[in-house]
Amino acid sequence: MRLTPLRQAMLAFLAAQRMPVSLEMIAQADGIRGQCDATTVYRTQALFKAADIVRQVGTPGKVSLFLLNVPGESGQFLVCRRCGCIKELALPGQTLESVRRAVVAQGFSPSGQDCEVYGVCPTCSAGSQSQAPSSKLLR
Repeated sequence: MRLTPLRQAMLAFLAAQRMPVSLEMIAQADGIRGQCDATTVYRTQALFKAADIVRQVGTPGKVSLFLLNVPGESGQFLVCRRCGCIKELALPGQTLESVRRAVVAQGFSPSGQDCEVYGVCPTCSAGSQSQAPSSKLLR
């Protein structure tokens, strides 16, 4: 893969992020904004994903977020299925090691360890307690 100035700018932006970012955020970053269209940003992230340079995190509404794969680092996130908010989940080292041992016991050679847990965030949970269940609203 050729490292063009545009690809280099995208990688630099991703390297500065701790949380997954949207295609729109990438497109509006310094050094990228005005240099290409949304399709180029999408195709570049797809190329990076195929080369295992970035990780794609899915959210409700089919919004794709991207995070740079950094060797030796793992990322665990909580993703709300209702509003799409993402929060980093800090897992203890012994939990990550237990998962790694279980993977190795199954004969796999792990190359990385990432985790996304999907559910409903506290804000959405609180909001749904004051409303009728969605199944009741459809009647």
